[in-house]
Amino acid sequence: MWKAVLDLLFPPLCLRCGERLGAEERLVCETCWDRARREDRRPILQGEDGAGDGESGPVVRARSANVWNETLGEILHRFKYGGFILLGERLARGMAGTIASDPALRRVDLLVPVPLTRARASERGFNQSAVLASHVSLLLGIPVAERAVRRVGRSRSQTKLTPEGRRRNVRGVFRVRDPSAVRGKRILIVDDVWTTGATAEELARALLAGGAREVYAVAAARASGPRGSS
Repeated sequence: MWKAVLDLLFPPLCLRCGERLGAEERLVCETCWDRARREDRRPILQGEDGAGDGESGPVVRARSANVWNETLGEILHRFKYGGFILLGERLARGMAGTIASDPALRRVDLLVPVPLTRARASERGFNQSAVLASHVSLLLGIPVAERAVRRVGRSRSQTKLTPEGRRRNVRGVFRVRDPSAVRGKRILIVDDVWTTGATAEELARALLAGGAREVYAVAAARASGPRGSS
């Protein structure tokens, strides 16, 4: 009864468009989710037949669930910086669908979210990549190793850096905590936005140095410009 009264006095509104939410909608309306959905059908990085070609860098194959658009960007911003963690479940659905439809990604053994510095995690209160990875894990049954890698030292936000600046900014910032956790495994890096791939590739180098067999990557969105952190 009290919920009905509160909904009447203070109706729940969509975070993105401000329209009233339906009974089954949470935080963002279905219309905005539909506008945010632009399925990314082509790989960001791809070796031959889904395997590394020896020249494509440390990440064998990278995919994103959606191509960046304004609506998706606003939802991701609310999720990442606004503290609306519940949005992660819906974002992860698209990522899980991308993984399930890709034969190379389906065979991974372990999910590793991109780690934050201790200061950044404390400031934000959560790691958005870890939230996404946990939901993907629940959907697909792939285990998560959130603490397999730590981020050391200080690095600036990647948002306004050039591609070369991004690569320099993350060089050497990742360390594998326990090589036995990653040794011999096919690992899927989980991140929110893929921009230049600098962060994922540096993390992949650390995982390979720690004994990982192969490293793949998946993101909620592929950015067409310097909008994300990776």
